[in-house]
Amino acid sequence: MKKSMSIFIAILIVAVIAYIAISHKPQNHTEAELKKWFSSRLSDIAHNLESDIKKDKDGEYAHPGKQSFEKRGAINYILRDKKYARFDVSDKNDISVKDIMDTDGYKNLQAKTRQLNLSIRLEEKSVEGDGVETFNELDEYVDDYPRYYTVTISGW
Repeated sequence: MKKSMSIFIAILIVAVIAYIAISHKPQNHTEAELKKWFSSRLSDIAHNLESDIKKDKDGEYAHPGKQSFEKRGAINYILRDKKYARFDVSDKNDISVKDIMDTDGYKNLQAKTRQLNLSIRLEEKSVEGDGVETFNELDEYVDDYPRYYTVTISGW
Protein backbone atom coordinates (compact mmCIF):
# COMPACT_ATOMS: atom_id res chain seq x y z
CA MET A 1 0.00 0.00 0.00
CA LYS A 2 2.79 2.44 0.91
CA LYS A 3 4.66 1.71 -2.31
CA SER A 4 1.60 2.27 -4.50
CA MET A 5 0.86 5.52 -2.68
CA SER A 6 4.39 6.85 -3.28
CA ILE A 7 4.17 5.85 -6.96
CA PHE A 8 0.84 7.67 -7.21
CA ILE A 9 2.32 10.81 -5.62
CA ALA A 10 5.32 10.69 -7.97
CA ILE A 11 3.04 10.38 -11.02
CA LEU A 12 0.88 13.23 -9.72
CA ILE A 13 3.93 15.49 -9.25
CA VAL A 14 5.20 14.72 -12.76
CA ALA A 15 1.74 15.42 -14.20
CA VAL A 16 1.50 18.78 -12.42
CA ILE A 17 4.98 19.83 -13.59
CA ALA A 18 4.14 18.77 -17.16
CA TYR A 19 0.88 20.73 -17.04
CA ILE A 20 2.64 23.87 -15.80
CA ALA A 21 5.37 23.55 -18.43
CA ILE A 22 2.87 23.15 -21.24
CA SER A 23 0.34 25.77 -20.15
CA HIS A 24 2.67 28.60 -19.05
CA LYS A 25 3.83 30.57 -22.07
CA PRO A 26 4.18 34.29 -22.67
CA GLN A 27 1.02 35.73 -24.10
CA ASN A 28 1.14 36.73 -27.73
CA HIS A 29 -0.15 40.28 -27.77
CA THR A 30 -0.43 42.38 -30.89
CA GLU A 31 2.18 45.07 -31.41
CA ALA A 32 -0.46 47.80 -30.94
CA GLU A 33 -1.55 46.31 -27.58
CA LEU A 34 2.05 46.10 -26.42
CA LYS A 35 2.81 49.68 -27.45
CA LYS A 36 -0.26 50.89 -25.56
CA TRP A 37 0.69 48.87 -22.47
CA PHE A 38 4.34 50.00 -22.51
CA SER A 39 3.27 53.61 -23.06
CA SER A 40 0.96 53.43 -20.05
CA ARG A 41 3.61 51.84 -17.82
CA LEU A 42 6.26 54.38 -18.87
CA SER A 43 3.82 57.23 -18.18
CA ASP A 44 3.34 55.82 -14.67
CA ILE A 45 7.11 55.81 -14.18
CA ALA A 46 7.34 59.44 -15.39
CA HIS A 47 4.55 60.42 -12.99
CA ASN A 48 6.31 58.82 -9.98
CA LEU A 49 9.91 59.61 -10.97
CA GLU A 50 10.53 62.62 -8.72
CA SER A 51 9.07 60.80 -5.72
CA ASP A 52 11.23 57.72 -6.45
CA ILE A 53 14.36 59.88 -6.77
CA LYS A 54 13.60 61.56 -3.43
CA LYS A 55 13.17 58.12 -1.83
CA ASP A 56 16.50 56.97 -3.30
CA LYS A 57 18.29 60.08 -2.02
CA ASP A 58 16.80 59.49 1.43
CA GLY A 59 17.79 55.80 1.34
CA GLU A 60 14.15 54.70 1.33
CA TYR A 61 13.81 53.29 -2.21
CA ALA A 62 13.62 49.47 -2.36
CA HIS A 63 15.84 48.54 -5.31
CA PRO A 64 14.91 45.31 -7.13
CA GLY A 65 17.18 42.29 -7.26
CA LYS A 66 19.27 42.10 -4.14
CA GLN A 67 16.92 44.14 -1.97
CA SER A 68 18.67 47.13 -0.53
CA PHE A 69 17.77 50.64 0.50
CA GLU A 70 21.21 52.14 -0.18
CA LYS A 71 21.52 55.31 -2.24
CA ARG A 72 22.53 54.40 -5.79
CA GLY A 73 21.98 57.51 -7.87
CA ALA A 74 20.11 55.32 -10.35
CA ILE A 75 16.85 53.41 -10.48
CA ASN A 76 16.37 50.36 -12.65
CA TYR A 77 12.68 49.80 -13.42
CA ILE A 78 11.70 46.34 -14.64
CA LEU A 79 8.52 46.72 -16.66
CA ARG A 80 5.91 44.60 -14.87
CA ASP A 81 2.38 43.40 -15.54
CA LYS A 82 -0.76 44.06 -13.48
CA LYS A 83 0.15 41.29 -11.02
CA TYR A 84 3.60 42.85 -10.50
CA ALA A 85 5.31 39.96 -12.29
CA ARG A 86 7.96 40.73 -14.89
CA PHE A 87 6.18 41.35 -18.22
CA ASP A 88 7.66 38.80 -20.63
CA VAL A 89 7.18 39.35 -24.36
CA SER A 90 7.30 36.43 -26.77
CA ASP A 91 10.27 36.38 -29.13
CA LYS A 92 7.72 35.76 -31.88
CA ASN A 93 6.43 39.31 -31.38
CA ASP A 94 8.15 41.96 -33.50
CA ILE A 95 8.08 44.82 -30.98
CA SER A 96 11.50 46.40 -30.46
CA VAL A 97 13.18 49.00 -28.28
CA LYS A 98 12.71 51.55 -31.08
CA ASP A 99 8.95 50.84 -31.16
CA ILE A 100 8.73 51.45 -27.42
CA MET A 101 10.78 54.65 -27.75
CA ASP A 102 8.20 55.92 -30.25
CA THR A 103 5.35 55.71 -27.71
CA ASP A 104 3.92 58.76 -25.97
CA GLY A 105 4.75 57.27 -22.57
CA TYR A 106 8.45 56.99 -23.41
CA LYS A 107 8.48 60.51 -24.84
CA ASN A 108 6.89 61.82 -21.60
CA LEU A 109 9.48 59.96 -19.53
CA GLN A 110 12.30 61.22 -21.74
CA ALA A 111 11.05 64.81 -21.42
CA LYS A 112 10.84 64.42 -17.64
CA THR A 113 14.42 63.07 -17.43
CA ARG A 114 15.65 65.88 -19.68
CA GLN A 115 13.88 68.43 -17.46
CA LEU A 116 15.60 66.94 -14.39
CA ASN A 117 18.95 66.68 -16.24
CA LEU A 118 19.08 62.88 -15.91
CA SER A 119 19.99 60.09 -18.30
CA ILE A 120 17.63 57.35 -19.45
CA ARG A 121 18.34 53.94 -20.96
CA LEU A 122 15.77 51.43 -22.26
CA GLU A 123 17.06 47.88 -22.64
CA GLU A 124 15.71 44.60 -23.93
CA LYS A 125 16.82 41.61 -21.86
CA SER A 126 16.57 37.95 -22.70
CA VAL A 127 14.95 35.71 -20.10
CA GLU A 128 17.61 33.13 -21.01
CA GLY A 129 20.57 33.81 -18.75
CA ASP A 130 18.83 36.37 -16.52
CA GLY A 131 19.98 34.57 -13.39
CA VAL A 132 16.47 33.37 -12.57
CA GLU A 133 15.93 29.71 -13.38
CA THR A 134 12.54 28.80 -14.74
CA PHE A 135 11.16 25.64 -16.24
CA ASN A 136 11.40 27.26 -19.71
CA GLU A 137 15.18 27.41 -19.42
CA LEU A 138 15.35 23.76 -18.43
CA ASP A 139 13.45 22.56 -21.49
CA GLU A 140 15.76 22.38 -24.50
CA TYR A 141 12.78 21.97 -26.83
CA VAL A 142 11.12 25.30 -26.06
CA ASP A 143 11.13 27.38 -29.22
CA ASP A 144 9.86 30.63 -27.72
CA TYR A 145 12.41 32.40 -25.55
CA PRO A 146 10.72 35.45 -24.04
CA ARG A 147 12.36 38.77 -23.35
CA TYR A 148 11.57 41.68 -21.08
CA TYR A 149 12.39 45.38 -20.87
CA THR A 150 14.06 47.57 -18.28
CA VAL A 151 14.38 51.34 -17.97
CA THR A 152 17.34 52.76 -16.09
CA ILE A 153 17.29 56.38 -14.99
CA SER A 154 20.42 57.83 -13.41
CA GLY A 155 22.40 60.96 -12.76
CA TRP A 156 21.50 62.43 -9.36
